[in-house]
Amino acid sequence: MAPPAPGVRRLLLPAILLLAAGCAAAPPAPRVEAPPAPRREAPPAAAPEQEIPAEAAELSRRGERAYRTENYPAAERGFRAVLALAPDYLHALTGLAWTLYDTDRPEAAFPLFLRAHEVSPGDGSARRGLGYLYYRYGERGRAQEFLGTLDAGRWPELANIDDRLRALAQRGLPAPRLPGGEEARAPEVPILQPLLEPLLRALAPREEVPPAPVTPPSSTANMILIPGGAFEMGPRPRGGPKVGVKSFLLDKFEVTNDQFAIFVRAAKAGEPPFWGTPRFAGHALPVVGVTWHEARAFCQWAGKRLPTEAEWEYAARAGAEGRLYPWGARFEERHAVYGLVPNAGGPKAVGRRPGGASLHGVEDLSGNVWEWVEDPFFRFPGDEAPVIRGGAAFRTLRGGSWVNGRSEMAATSRTGDLPDRRVPAYGFRCAKDAPEG
Repeated sequence: MAPPAPGVRRLLLPAILLLAAGCAAAPPAPRVEAPPAPRREAPPAAAPEQEIPAEAAELSRRGERAYRTENYPAAERGFRAVLALAPDYLHALTGLAWTLYDTDRPEAAFPLFLRAHEVSPGDGSARRGLGYLYYRYGERGRAQEFLGTLDAGRWPELANIDDRLRALAQRGLPAPRLPGGEEARAPEVPILQPLLEPLLRALAPREEVPPAPVTPPSSTANMILIPGGAFEMGPRPRGGPKVGVKSFLLDKFEVTNDQFAIFVRAAKAGEPPFWGTPRFAGHALPVVGVTWHEARAFCQWAGKRLPTEAEWEYAARAGAEGRLYPWGARFEERHAVYGLVPNAGGPKAVGRRPGGASLHGVEDLSGNVWEWVEDPFFRFPGDEAPVIRGGAAFRTLRGGSWVNGRSEMAATSRTGDLPDRRVPAYGFRCAKDAPEG
């Protein structure tokens, strides 16, 4: 038996993932997607460097690792310890704010996002958090100031917020209000509050939320223009051939469960097998467990196509700039979803790592899910034939996933698998030829 191809050995993980994941169930309710025009979008300006004590920086890194693995109590302790040493440290401010947001304490998160925005007005993480919370509190004008648009296709988290607001209304509860004005600061958490909140949530009555109307997505919704050019494809220093790429449009985010659910209903397609497992079934999570054929069919139905491997890498590496990671030359732990355990982890909602955006503003190219591209999988540049098993040619996946390690987060990371494989770390995004002129 021949040894596995380089890159293919990474796919020893799928067997573990398949055992750890659940099986089929009803799809999440689809959402209406407004069709914004295609655009070229730059990521938010980088935050200025801050001088802080070395102890605070190390505690913040520990808090980040705890947050990334969803050990929220440890993350909160770590970030609070940092802020006791360096009250305006941006990394800890946003880290604690997102920890509180993800543990359903938005009122405590709000003043932290405000302070982070005061410290660094251009920080994308703080602006995104404030946009979501202003939307939650009915301040739609302020939300639009921070997000640019309230299109749930561009910001899938807004669909989750709408779900929560609808559930409150059905239970006869008032909509949440802006806490304490904009000058509020994070309140101290009473000792019993963390213990009581889960109990109160468990006792609260649960009602079904009616599905939103099914509306097919526009073929250019939520896409970003990638100007064409030439670049050296493949990892450095060895590198590969010089490849030319024409201008094209690329989805800003990976295709979500909401978007794929629309396709399933409209095209009478099969449901992905992991919708019965909560950690893979959220509205704004990238759809996983789809085959290469299904990914291709979705893109064609939406008036798009899968990106070529060259297009994908060109976008991830900023073309001729040849970035090691989509965001730059240095690895940043906060910029990618990676390194989670197969039996408990999973992908995160798209768009939750704004600092990891590419030069043109495409997000989640590193981590979250491996992304199918159009090309057959060749072991090395210049090989005459792709990897074949059982008469079927492997297809290429790019970008690493939530279950892979740091080494797979490089913009040159690639692997391949059979086109009919269903793995809860495989997803995709679509591309489209740029309009003429």
